[in-house]
Amino acid sequence: MKRFFENFVTAATGRWAVSLPSVAISLPFVSVFSLERENALNTGSFGTQLMVVVGGQMAGTFFVFLSQATVLSSRKERKQSLSLCLFVWFSSGIVTGLVSEFYGHYSLHTQSHILMRVVNSFFVSGIALALVAYWFGTLQKIRTERSVLRSLEDLLTVDTSQLNEAQIKAKKLAISNLHSTLLPKVVQLQKLTTGLQKYGTSESLAIALHELETQAEDLHEKLNSKLTLLEDSPSLLNVKSQDRFAPVKLLSGFFPRHLSVGTSAIVLILGAIIGQGTRNGLSGAFIGVAGSVIIVGILHLIRKLGARFNALETPRFNALAYIAIYIFQYIYSATVQAGLFTLRDPYQAWYTGLKTISGVYIASLISTLMIEQNKSLVSMSSESALRRSQIESMSTSNEEMENLTTSTRFGSLQGQISGVIMALNVLTENDGVPSSKRDLSKFIADTNTLLGDAIWEIEHIGTKEYSR
Repeated sequence: MKRFFENFVTAATGRWAVSLPSVAISLPFVSVFSLERENALNTGSFGTQLMVVVGGQMAGTFFVFLSQATVLSSRKERKQSLSLCLFVWFSSGIVTGLVSEFYGHYSLHTQSHILMRVVNSFFVSGIALALVAYWFGTLQKIRTERSVLRSLEDLLTVDTSQLNEAQIKAKKLAISNLHSTLLPKVVQLQKLTTGLQKYGTSESLAIALHELETQAEDLHEKLNSKLTLLEDSPSLLNVKSQDRFAPVKLLSGFFPRHLSVGTSAIVLILGAIIGQGTRNGLSGAFIGVAGSVIIVGILHLIRKLGARFNALETPRFNALAYIAIYIFQYIYSATVQAGLFTLRDPYQAWYTGLKTISGVYIASLISTLMIEQNKSLVSMSSESALRRSQIESMSTSNEEMENLTTSTRFGSLQGQISGVIMALNVLTENDGVPSSKRDLSKFIADTNTLLGDAIWEIEHIGTKEYSR
């Protein structure tokens, strides 16, 4: 609940706290409730009732227009105070009720019902404007986040393209250096170690020379393996951005894709309290809320059945769901509201059923829009996170390849192998005959250590495989 309240304050007190589009969206629903009120008050003919309602709604709309230009004029730049927004939302209802009362009583000579008209308009207009502000604000928030993610995706695409170019250059340079600089020396080293085997005059010297030859062969294999890895690794990332910004699909046939339970509960319960409360008092509100709770339970059951049979979001399932809701509400109104309880002015059963499915339809449409937008937002966020992770990994790969290139040309790896070759050249004559056998075993052992360091570095300087 705390999280919902925080989200409500963030979304509803910004750009869409009040606006003419939000008033236009809420006006039909507020007008329906106002006509129900006037009908219950026996204002007169339908034309008279309509005139009373229109007069009040015009005044309320004008009040909202003045409010957005004065007390809430800075809403586009920063969030407004929640108390100020609540004042404007519910004050518009007071203005609507007062103007309906004075216009109806003094101009159209209807009976005075100032308390009923003001209280009804106070709650209907205030709650409607608050909910519309929340819905519009939430959608605006999602659109803003989508725009930010779109810009981030464009930037990441540019970074990916640049990294691909750098990766290609680094890969070519690393392969070229290994082939032209390091591989010939490794082959030379292998020949030198092979030529020394016949001079193992003692057991210790023979073991040392055999180990030297084995390590030279191992170095050759490791280098060839590294070259194969570099040449075959698919290291380029996909530069083209996926199209994740297409408009979402809201309808499945004539009905919203998602059958809302939570949002429908809010709409139906508030509608029952306001509509039945002003028409039939506390008992009417109780019966209306009880019916709304049962409808919400049926909606939950229908969704469970739809999920079990994998039929959710299909046109046939949605149509059957709305028909079932209408039938139940019709039976409930005809039996409970009109039969078991004596209400002062009960609704017609057909009208109650139609009003209920209209509320579920509107709630489901809004819920569908928000669910689909949020799905798209989550998808884009995960894709951007994945792309950032891949770019970071690719940057690391480029650094490793640069280190490999530097090491093979000027670094420790080049120095270690060159040092081994130089030591063996000192050890041998032009024809491969040793020039001195003093401390030969120790000399070969030290050479083995140097060669082992070179093998270790070959194994630990390399690239990883990064593919999308």
